[in-house]
Amino acid sequence: MGAGIMAAIPLVFKPYETYGSRTNKFSAGFFDCFDIKEKNGKKKYYIKEELLLTNYKDFLVEFYDLIEEDFHRSTQLVPDDVPCVNDLEEFAEVFAGKKRNNRVPFIYDDYHFFSTLGGECKKYWLFYNGSYKAYLEVYSTLLHLEKILAKVMDNPLASAIKFGIFG
Repeated sequence: MGAGIMAAIPLVFKPYETYGSRTNKFSAGFFDCFDIKEKNGKKKYYIKEELLLTNYKDFLVEFYDLIEEDFHRSTQLVPDDVPCVNDLEEFAEVFAGKKRNNRVPFIYDDYHFFSTLGGECKKYWLFYNGSYKAYLEVYSTLLHLEKILAKVMDNPLASAIKFGIFG
């Protein structure tokens, strides 16, 4: 099994301590998409529930339209059939990896399998599956993709995107 480039919206994110407040390693507005919880001096960022729940359907449609990929072929969903949910628990149930047979979009929660610049995605909603075999020496190209999408997409979730190597 190889590793591929995928994109996700972190549901729970922990910045690497070495980056501290170096926000240049994230797209503009990234941290605005999260609520912060601190325990024993360590911060974790949790996606703002209302932001996710009111925007995820439109986000998927806009993203796939922007990259000119067939939404149904990529996700096995029709835009009108993307389920509506009322809370994060229901969101997690609808997009569970087992339920979706790990076909995007789905939720994954092992940070060892998704490597990104700037921090660990502890739990994340994978929505894009790119190239299958990816070898990177530098993650800055993925950061550039994050920053571009944050600027060109109208959806507020665009700032929360993380590209990384999955697998």
